[in-house]
Amino acid sequence: MTESPVNKPSFFSSLAGEWESLHSRKKESDALRRLAGEFRLAEGDRVLDAGCGTGRLCPFLRERVGPRGRIIELDFAADMLRICRGKIKHGRTGFVQADSECLPFPDSVFDAVICFSLFPHLDRPGAAAREFFRVLVPGKKVFVAHLMSREELNLMHRRTSGPVRHDRLPDAAEMRGILGDAGFEGVQIVDRPGRYFAEAKRPAL
Repeated sequence: MTESPVNKPSFFSSLAGEWESLHSRKKESDALRRLAGEFRLAEGDRVLDAGCGTGRLCPFLRERVGPRGRIIELDFAADMLRICRGKIKHGRTGFVQADSECLPFPDSVFDAVICFSLFPHLDRPGAAAREFFRVLVPGKKVFVAHLMSREELNLMHRRTSGPVRHDRLPDAAEMRGILGDAGFEGVQIVDRPGRYFAEAKRPAL
């Protein structure tokens, strides 16, 4: 018997309240603050937080970009974005409901694209990577990050039910291929217990 298809945006919307409660812990906040430092953001940067969920990373990105920085919180799940919008009040933070595989932004508008806890859930990761490349300013970077290793994350998904059970983070060779085919260069990947971190640059003109 095959599983009935489940709409992923609806599935993640149904988890929004539980997700926010589960991740509102000091230990995770400390880990997210450290992670935000690894993106090497500068004062005034324009950042796309792709697959932002309930916005748990946003306050720490805001610390890095300062009052002049612009952050766009983007998610395809309406209830995730509703919680995010309700708790983040900074005037230079925007909220967009959209799919990362078809971004509603012009070319070359962001200084960083951050995919935190998103990449395994992309149905067409190559399409998303091409979109991330398109909206980045030349010379700027995309980041793919998790607070788990690839092995830990993929095992967790296999043990769950619902539409994420088959979602997986690609191995290093596949990730390099996806990002390279999209046009990125200098792909670097760190994969160790408690941390996955990949970065790649859109070439400068």
